[in-house]
Formats: sequence, structure tokens, C-alpha cells
Amino acid sequence: MTPRFPIDEAADPAAGKFIEEALNVMHNGPPPFKWKEDDGRSLIACYAPLCYTPEITKLFFELAKIAYRPDNVKPRNRELAIMGLCSILNVPYVVYSHRGVAEHAGLTKEQYDEGLKGKVPQGLTEEEEMAYRLGRILTVQTRPLDDQTWQEITAKVNKTEFVGILHVIAGYRWIALLEHANGEDQRWK
Repeated sequence: MTPRFPIDEAADPAAGKFIEEALNVMHNGPPPFKWKEDDGRSLIACYAPLCYTPEITKLFFELAKIAYRPDNVKPRNRELAIMGLCSILNVPYVVYSHRGVAEHAGLTKEQYDEGLKGKVPQGLTEEEEMAYRLGRILTVQTRPLDDQTWQEITAKVNKTEFVGILHVIAGYRWIALLEHANGEDQRWK
């Protein structure tokens, strides 16, 4: 597939370096997934279009770094929520890239695979189960949350953790659009 968003045509080709630095901060070192092509001509999936809007990209990654901090949302809850989102949306690159991140957060391959099938993974706490469910609920949310759902959520997750998960899912809906704009890539299927 010819790259849709080659770095050399971007408004600021240096944005790729900024993305690399942000990913290193978010993952406490190099991310456990491939995010740029081996030839250096293009970034992969959701990252490629980001080089074309450097000001937005910088703010996007500042927000991402904050959302990834454990004081905003616990890493396992974050990954379970993203897993819930991935069980609904067609985002093969996000599935690929978060497999290693979820493992680093303590989730097993079996739990990851089960969650991708739309089933609450086994062996989770009630809070973690709700984090996964929130990933699914918030991904398709088009109306205000009803009171019954709100009561179920707040019985298992405190409001700070809920809002942290909300920010993560909002960010990953954005990432899904970026991945889709870059076209289908069979490598991640």
C-alpha cells in the first residue's frame, strides 16, 4: 500500500520526532509495538496523519501523556477500557499495538482475546470488569447516560477513575478515526 501520509509531504516532518518522544514518555521507554515504517518514509496507522497537523498533534500527545498517568486512570483499567472499545470498533492496529501494552499492565493473552470477543475477561475485580464494560458502553454512547447505568458505574468505579476512562475512550475514538483515514492495512488483521 502506498503511504497516504508520507512524512516528507507533512507540514512539519519533525512532528514524527515529537511523536516518538511522546510515545517514549507514555510507555516508559520505546513502545512495545511498531509505529513507523522500517524505511522511515511514513508512520503507521493512526500516527501517519498526525504529522500533517503539528499544533494539534502536540496538544493531542500532551493530553495523552496526562491520560496515561496512573493517577488519572489505573493502567489495567485503561487497557481494559481500550479492549472494550476494540471489541466494537474495527481498529486492527489498536488491537495489535495494545496487546503488548495490556500484557505489560498484567493482562494475559487469554484475557485479551476473550475481551476482544465482547466477553468480560475472567479473573478481574469488579472495578476492572466495569472498566471493560465502560469501554464498550462509552464507545457507542450517543445519548446521556441513564440513571440506572450511572448507579451501576459509580457502585464499582469512583468518579475520578470514571472520568479518566471517559477521556481514554474519547481519545481512542479519535485515534480510530485517524487509523481509518490512513486506509486498510492487512498487516494488523
